[in-house]
Amino acid sequence: MKFKPTKTHYTIFFVVVAVFVAIIIISSWNFGDDQEIIWGVNFSKKQADNLGVNWKLVYWKMLDEYKFIKIIRMPIYWDEVEQAAGKYVFMDYTWMIEEAAKKNISVIPVLGRRVPRWPECHEPWFYGLKSEAEKEQLILNFVRAEVEALKKYPNVIRWQVDNEPFLDVFGECPVGKDLLVQKEVELVRSLDSRPIVITESGELSSWMKGAKLADVLGVSLYRKTWNPNWGWFQYPLPPAFYYYKAKIVKLLSGVKKIINTELQVEPWAQDGDLTKMPLVDQRYAMDLIGVKNSVKFAKHTGFDEIYLWGVEWWWWLGQKQGDWSYWEFGKTMNNE
Repeated sequence: MKFKPTKTHYTIFFVVVAVFVAIIIISSWNFGDDQEIIWGVNFSKKQADNLGVNWKLVYWKMLDEYKFIKIIRMPIYWDEVEQAAGKYVFMDYTWMIEEAAKKNISVIPVLGRRVPRWPECHEPWFYGLKSEAEKEQLILNFVRAEVEALKKYPNVIRWQVDNEPFLDVFGECPVGKDLLVQKEVELVRSLDSRPIVITESGELSSWMKGAKLADVLGVSLYRKTWNPNWGWFQYPLPPAFYYYKAKIVKLLSGVKKIINTELQVEPWAQDGDLTKMPLVDQRYAMDLIGVKNSVKFAKHTGFDEIYLWGVEWWWWLGQKQGDWSYWEFGKTMNNE
């Protein structure tokens, strides 16, 4: 029997085509609409050390040469600050904050045990045999010390409490610490009135837990990652994903502001250590075109604050590998 399309069949066909075309059009929209963006960077003293470069030099050159930087997100590493039990030394971090102030650059310290860079949790070695209950009080003691030491600086504009604390699938950290995060947030609020940032994975979470606790929600934006089960993976997500997800999360959670705290402009380290990754793999994972495309992509998401993740690696490429093209690109960011 010969199929004879009816009016209903034609209607369904045209609706499907229209939806498909609409998805393509929306996916390519520039939701940033060329708005003014506050650009920032993440700077990890520990990452610079791990790469074998002089962290003070990298930091100073970054401040001096990257005119686009308005905000620095700065993880404070517990195992570096508390080198003897109960004795906190913030000298390196206060130096960085003071140097940033000279350039009228704001700082967001990242507080607590779980802060950016692998393995995510950075506790002093001498607390290794403590129970988790004992460690939780030590963490709260450390958070209190951090706020008390750094709140005197006017260019500290927000506090970030932990890093992606609800992403239990990533990092070498104890899982299920929701109550501890709430205690940390309450403690910081009791010590200072500046807004609190909570971060979530841009791709691997709903954002809702962080949004309900935060004054400002920060989300990461990664486009190319690696997993031992399937190797390299390119997220097929358009800028629209982040734009509309932010709209929905704001509506459901009540959080007023959502920003991009971590824009990937370095390769995903397969074992957490870029120095052990062949240079050819690093370039495959993030060449300069990929960096530029990531920046362009982020501008289209509608975020009005975007912080680059990977400038320490840019410097390492120049100093250790003789490739300054990435670092030089940073100098042109104001013109992008």
